Amino acid sequence: MPNRFRRPDLEAPQVQQPAPAVPPGMAALLDSIDGEERELHTDGSGTAPAPGARAFAQVLDDLTANLAPEPPVLPRRLLRRAYVPRPLGAPGDLILVIGASVDALSVVRSMAAASTTREIAVAGSIELAGAVRVDDRRTAVRARAIGVHTASPVFVAFGLDRDSVTRSGWDKLVQSISPDQVWVAVDAGRKPDDTALWVNTVASRIPVDAVAVEGSALTASPETVEELNLPIGWVDGLAPGTARSPRPVWDS
Repeated sequence: MPNRFRRPDLEAPQVQQPAPAVPPGMAALLDSIDGEERELHTDGSGTAPAPGARAFAQVLDDLTANLAPEPPVLPRRLLRRAYVPRPLGAPGDLILVIGASVDALSVVRSMAAASTTREIAVAGSIELAGAVRVDDRRTAVRARAIGVHTASPVFVAFGLDRDSVTRSGWDKLVQSISPDQVWVAVDAGRKPDDTALWVNTVASRIPVDAVAVEGSALTASPETVEELNLPIGWVDGLAPGTARSPRPVWDS
């Protein structure tokens, strides 16, 4: 659309610019389109066909194929690893790790140590003397305030045993805490089917960001955690790929 505010008497004289170079592949495609157009006006019998007689959609398909090739299809295992999450680290960030009490506590302690956080918080079925409890929105806000004051994130270990995951109430508690990030803590040595059932039940009730794996070095089949279809960002107390972190044993 012409600019209604332009004044021809004030316009600068136009300077002829050289035409941009056309890539060889595009030049060939443009020649093909020109040929299609010429055939539209003469079909060999001297009679001009009706507009659109040729399948112009095919030309557009060719153009799309040349300019936007299909992305490569990655195996599901590589797709899951395309994004490797890390625990949040800003002051006052609330990171909740949910799992069996021993697993959740172990993960939270290692995450806190890696971030130089001095204290951890607990929730759910976990009882820990001296630890801050986070049981509702009010206590979550208080824990965040402590994190801001100490310039550290807040790691909360939420105990959820296998026989409690199907009960009602725990998901409402997590929602009231309103964490910034949720991890599920799993033990690689447990039965894969049991772990998958528990993780899928948790993920069906609350948003889950990532998996933290414990015990991968103590089992002959640690790769089974890959079948959970969630990104794995913590393995045996360390983030994969960090300087001090060994590669997961199933990658060796």
